[in-house]
Amino acid sequence: MWYKKTVLFWIVCILLIDLWGCAAVQDGQNREDQLLRLAEEYRDIYEEAEETGQLENRETQEQIIQRLGEAGYAAVDSQSQINMTNYGQVDTFCRNAREGKKSRTCFLSLLNNGGFVCYDLTAAEGVMEVELRTVTWNQAEPEISYHQKFQAYSWEYTDGGYLFLEEYQPEGYDSAPGRIGFRVLPLTEMCREMNRRYVYPLGYDRNNLLLTDWNEDDLGDLELYDLYERFYQMEYGTYVPYQKDYEMVEWEIPQEEFEQILRLHLDISSEVIKSHTVYHAETQTYRYRYGGVHEHQVPYGPYPEVTEVEEQEDGTCLLTVQGVFVRKGLDRVVTSKLKVRPMDNGGFQYVSNQVLGYDERLDLPLYRPRLSDEEWEQYAQKSVH
Repeated sequence: MWYKKTVLFWIVCILLIDLWGCAAVQDGQNREDQLLRLAEEYRDIYEEAEETGQLENRETQEQIIQRLGEAGYAAVDSQSQINMTNYGQVDTFCRNAREGKKSRTCFLSLLNNGGFVCYDLTAAEGVMEVELRTVTWNQAEPEISYHQKFQAYSWEYTDGGYLFLEEYQPEGYDSAPGRIGFRVLPLTEMCREMNRRYVYPLGYDRNNLLLTDWNEDDLGDLELYDLYERFYQMEYGTYVPYQKDYEMVEWEIPQEEFEQILRLHLDISSEVIKSHTVYHAETQTYRYRYGGVHEHQVPYGPYPEVTEVEEQEDGTCLLTVQGVFVRKGLDRVVTSKLKVRPMDNGGFQYVSNQVLGYDERLDLPLYRPRLSDEEWEQYAQKSVH
């Protein structure tokens, strides 16, 4: 009798295991089917943008994110430049997870190609599990192109409203950083607009305008050669023509051409420009050196966000700018007060910047100065040989 009961017990166990296994597979399949149906919800927006080449356009991304939000999902763009829809779902999850409570949520991160990544998150006792699925369009049909599960090696929800997730990477791993970050709490539309118009195009890459104290009367350590490159790119959407990758090249730029670019966004005289650069009076040109890889900044660097706007009586705007460094999991790696002067012709000028402070956890420089004359000569000699 006991033998029959034992056999029956194990048969039931095996059946239950099979049922649980099928249920898990079915749940996963249901999730993927659900995400594919979700992509169909914005097919009309995708197809029109694909045909006109506007998939990476901000307005297109806003339309898609809004459509995903109307479907009940928390959704944001992959660069966190658009406010997350239904952000309260993720905010509540993150706060519960910070307290060690059991919690579950999901959100979507829109990709530039019109697809999205779905992040399913579960948390308990401070541990966060991540399951992600990537939906992409293949010949006008949505498909699941990637699926992964991992336990977050580290995670943080900052007071400023950023969720950072890190996947473990072995020492010496030489590819994209394992940490991702998303802004959960929204910024005002005024902050978003000011950032898009004045700050984000400049950023922190290869210039120190947001990283040092300066004003129109005292430029301090502001590097004008950097700003010549950045302003040129902001104006024309391409790099300056005086560059050759991996080569130490020296050029002579006509005075009018060089100064015109700097005056796009600085109220600055020829005398001040000459005092901060190398000017050759006999040829009326400015010496320009492109240092190639020797002057490149670290990859995956920070990007700026405007978190506060103060309109001044003289017509200028005082912007609180915070650097978000996803690679390091820092949403205020540097904070500064940037003053900007809007112009009647639709342009603008940078007026001053005051650095309020850096995050004490920052362990690398955000700016690499241009090569000194001595360093330039050393690298130039090596490149010849």
